[in-house]
Parts: sequence; structure tokens; C-alpha cells
Amino acid sequence: MSSAIRRREFLWVALLATLTTFVFWSELWAGGGLVGGDIYSYFLPQKQLLRESLQSGTLPFWHNRTSFGYPLIAESQAGVFYPPNWVLYGLLDAHRGYHVGQLAHYVVAVMATWWLAREWGLSFGSAILAAVAFVYGWFPPRLCLEWAIVGGCYLPQALLCVERFVRTRRLASMLMLALLLGLQMTAGHFHLAFITQLTSVAYAALRLAMPRISSTTHDDQQMASPTESRSHRARAVVGVLLAVVAAFCLAAVQLGPSWELKQISQRQTTTSREFDPGYGHIPPLYLSQVVASWWWWYAEDVDRDRALTELTWGAIASGTNQVEAHLYFGLLPLALVTLALLRTATRCSMVDRGGWIWLLLGIAAVIYATGWLLPIARHLPGFSFFRGLGRFGIVTTLSMALLAGRACDLLWHDSAPRARGVVIGFLVLLTLADLHVVAQQVRYSIPVSTPPMALLEQSPVKTLLSQADSLVRLDAPGANLTNLLGVSAVPEYLGLGPVEYYETPTQARLLDTAHELARSVPLATRLPRYLDWAEHAGVTHVLLYEPIVTDGFDERIRLVFRGLDPFLNRAWARGPVAPIYLYELPQTQGRASVLPRHSAELHMATQTPNSVILDVTATQAVTVILRDLDYPGWRVVVDGAPAISERFPPYYRSVRVPAGNHHIVWTFRPTNFWQLTLLSISTLIVLVLLGVIGKTRRV
Repeated sequence: MSSAIRRREFLWVALLATLTTFVFWSELWAGGGLVGGDIYSYFLPQKQLLRESLQSGTLPFWHNRTSFGYPLIAESQAGVFYPPNWVLYGLLDAHRGYHVGQLAHYVVAVMATWWLAREWGLSFGSAILAAVAFVYGWFPPRLCLEWAIVGGCYLPQALLCVERFVRTRRLASMLMLALLLGLQMTAGHFHLAFITQLTSVAYAALRLAMPRISSTTHDDQQMASPTESRSHRARAVVGVLLAVVAAFCLAAVQLGPSWELKQISQRQTTTSREFDPGYGHIPPLYLSQVVASWWWWYAEDVDRDRALTELTWGAIASGTNQVEAHLYFGLLPLALVTLALLRTATRCSMVDRGGWIWLLLGIAAVIYATGWLLPIARHLPGFSFFRGLGRFGIVTTLSMALLAGRACDLLWHDSAPRARGVVIGFLVLLTLADLHVVAQQVRYSIPVSTPPMALLEQSPVKTLLSQADSLVRLDAPGANLTNLLGVSAVPEYLGLGPVEYYETPTQARLLDTAHELARSVPLATRLPRYLDWAEHAGVTHVLLYEPIVTDGFDERIRLVFRGLDPFLNRAWARGPVAPIYLYELPQTQGRASVLPRHSAELHMATQTPNSVILDVTATQAVTVILRDLDYPGWRVVVDGAPAISERFPPYYRSVRVPAGNHHIVWTFRPTNFWQLTLLSISTLIVLVLLGVIGKTRRV
């Protein structure tokens, strides 16, 4: 195939990939956004801080607004070290960067899957069918999970590099594989990276076990000889493994902080009550969704989450939900694969052309997704780190999509090119329509024309809090959501969080206590207990859905705002006329205080995600308490000299200072950050140099 034809095909596929994103999410193209799922409770609070930091010329190592803080760089889903994020959030606001990034990765996923299919030998139209079935079968129901498409689009790219490397032994393909796997580990989710690495190694081994796989896209490439030595094939597998190792070195700056947090998080053991590795599996009976879709599982009146709890036959004793357990790639692709397999039974055509590799990978992935192998796998490195077994279905979906494309070429091989193109085009359109309908039914988030983030600057609560003292900490419903207002807010919602947040009883009962203030529970019993907790946690304001009667307690709590908030009302889905109530706790000292109390005057001079600066004037020796999490990497300097930071119960930071005027600076620098950064940069330099030196050489 000439380079001109190849470029023309790429342009057409890029156009098609872009148009399909418009078909599925026209609201996002029109400036709208997504609501529901984890978008406002998890992803956007991280992206907002990332955007503010990047546009001020820094990287946010610490998230100082979610509860008592946590290391943002250790949370891979924040993507602090993911280069595309530096462009998206360095130039755009958090709302636009988030959605533009997702749409762009959908385009990349379609193009990469199409290219993989072409490399495997599929025709132009059949490769498009495979790309559509994979991308729009697995990802749209997971639209509430940014990491799904951001991390998942690397699976076909990695397998493309593996296929090219196995066939040609060119060093460039191995280096590109290392680069892609490294990028994926900084992109958004380690689980999909782990699945990609497993699939890449397994595919390389299977591919080398049967080298006779045809290619129609690169006539200048030599196919692996069926007579090549075992040692030569083993070298190819070793090359893929070396690429995986290089990828880990490339992503060291992300992996190091994440591993440190994992060791002291709620996931420190697989027996933790806060972490169930079996959650998110696919119950065996729910696999019937690949056939019984529209008229059964995906019907509008079906409560799938409830139905999943009733599928006990063969299911493991763990929870799941309709998004994690989703596995659907279209009825037509399924029918095509079935017809092709029937033909295979008599002619062995799909087996001879390598379809068995994808069958084996797809079957193995779906078996693991049921959770049946978890009792063994949970003791293996890597497998015990993640939950969401249903995510292995991404491999099954890709396998079935590619087999469906192969089936098209087999079933219409003898047809005239124009007739075959019309038939395949019709199949693509029907499959898109099928997947579009399912995407409207199975989801936790929806596109809207006016998302809450578009109204953030119109929030009167945000304006009030910005005018208050910088020591503000807000207690409000909707974990993480209200830190979008620019203040520290409790409680927290973290996928990988410090274990202290899950072991301290006072944090667990925070919201229950706050909401009881608005009920008929005797105020004299509940309010003092809550105010004592607020004093201890540094809470200065509390936000409620209902008003409370403060008779007799006016000195400790007072109403400062009652009314509508365009941002919060929409984010909480409370409707446009439901008022909210903001109370101030004037006697609490906020995030920073001194002991003995009233022995010093304290002022927070500056706070950034990576540092806190306090000015203290003390009449006697005092302990300065910063009610933020005491975490490895935080260091304190008093008047320019290093000091000892001590833990103040239950998990805050403190430092002792003598009488007088003092300038205190707490700074966060991740453990071994510069060493890990050097390793990542050095690996990148080595990969680039090897690529330049061995551009045309083969391993």
C-alpha cells in the first residue's frame, strides 16, 4: 500500500472518529458537560486544582482542599504527570479541559483500533466496524469514569506495537511500546495499565506460538518465519518484557508516590473492610446481556443494579454495579462472529488466520471477570491491588470486535468491492445505532447543556467564603464537591486514601451529626457534640439543606447565608428553588491554632497546594497546630531553620516555637521525588537515543 493511500485512509478514519463523538455527545461539542457518577465528587475537584496550579506555573503535589489533604500526585487518576493534561489544563478551564480530553481520547481510541485491525489484515471497512464495536461498546457506559477512555485507549495502541514488533523485530516498535505503556501509567488508572501489560505479554507469546498471521497493510514488512528458532522467538518475548520494564522506569515519578500511599492507605491489605478486590465482577448470568440486551437487561424499566444483587448462581460474594459489569459489543458483531465460527468449524479459516489468539484472550478475560479465579489470583502480584474485575471485559470486547471485522472479510470475501463496502457500511451504521441506544440506558452520568461548573463563579457561597479568613474549612454534603469553592472541605471521597481517614471514628460520623441538626433530635444534645468536633477538626462553616434553630447557641453558630446557589443547587440536583443554609462557627480557630489557646496571635500568610506559611506572635512557648494530615514528605522550617514536625492527635501536624515573632513554613516534597524524576527523565532520554540510533535496525 502506498504512503499516499495510507495517509488518505488515516484522514478518513480521523474524520469518522470525530463525527462519532459528535453523534454520541453533541452536548459536549456545544459547550455542555457531564453530571452524575464520580464527575463532581471525584474528578473535577482534582482537575480544578491541577488547572489552577498549571496556570500559575507549578505542579500540585498535595491536594489541600479535600478533607485534611492527601498527596495528589499519588492519585494516578489526577494525571499530574500526564503530558496531555499539561496542555489541556494549562490552556483551558477545568470544565473544558475535562471534556475536550475525553473526546480527544475517543478519537485516538477509534483510530488506534482501526490501525490494529488493519495491521492484523482486515480490510478498510471491516477495520472500521471493529473500531466502532470496541470503542463504542465498552466505553460510553463508563463515561462517568474518566480513566476508562483515557487509559483504555492505550490497549489497542500497545497491541499494535506488539504486533509490529513480533513481525518485524524492529527496535522502534519496542521503544514505542515502552513509551505508550509508560504514558498509560501516568494517564489515569493503573488497573487498565495492568490489564494492557498482561494482554501485551500474552498476545506476544501466543502470536509467536503461531506466526502465520497475514498482513495486507505493509507489503515491505516481512512476516515471522514459521521455522525461526525458539531462541529467536524467545528474544521477541523478552523484548516485550523489556518494554514493560522500561515503561515502569519511565513512569517512576508517578509510580513511586502511588506505591507509598498504597502502603499506608485503606488498600494496605486485601482483607481490609474498606477494600474488596472482588467488587465490580460480572455475575455469570449477567453475561447474557451480550444477547438479551434491548428487550431484557437494557430496557428502561429494569433496575439493573438491583437485579445484579439477585444473580447469585455462580456469582462470588462481592458487590457489583451495572457500569463495572457492563459487557456488550453489539448484536450484529456477535452474529457475525457466530456465523464465522460456524464456517470455521468446516474450513478452519479463522483459526488459520490467527483468530484463535483473540478467542483465547477474550475467553480468558471474561472468565477472570466473573471472579471465579480470584481466590488464587488475589495472592499474585498485581492482581490484589485492584478491584473491578469486570474491567477485564475490555479485552473480551476488543477480541470480539476484531473477530467481527474478520468475519466480515470472510463472509463477503468473494463479493465485489463496491457491494462489500456497501454491506459493511450498513453494518457499521446499524452497530452504531445499537450501541448508541445502549449507551443511553446503561450509565451513571449524562450530558447536559448547562453543567454546574459553568455556574461556579456565580456561587454566592463561594463569594462569601472567599471573603472570609484564609483558615476556612467547610463541612458540607457531597464529599469533595464543595472544595470546588476554593476552600478546604470535609468529608472526603478517595479511591486511594490515607488509612487515617478510615480508622478515625469522628470522621465517619461527621455528616450524620451535621444533618441531625435539622431534625427533631433535641438540639441541646446534638449541637454541642457537633461543635466540639468542629473545633477539633478546624471546621469554621457548615452548609446544610435545612435550617436549624440556634436559640441558646448563638455565640457558637450563626446563619450567614440563606438562599439559592446556582452552582450548588445544580450540582446537588436540588432544583432551582430549594434554598441552602450556610452557618459560621465563629469560635473555632480553623485549620491553624495554638496551644495554650490565647497565648499567641496567628495569621496564615500564604497557602498553596504544596506549602503553608504561618506568622506567629507568641507571648510564651506554644505549640502551633496545623489541622492538615501529617504525611511523609511534609517538612517544617521556623525562621529559616529546619524544625521538628510532630504529629498532633489524631493525625494533624504541629511544631513547637518559643515566645516571640516567628515565620513558619510547611513544605511538601514527595519522598525521593528528585530521584524518581531523574529515573523517569533518564529513561526517556535513553528511549529517544535508542530510537535515533537504531531507527532502521532490528533486534
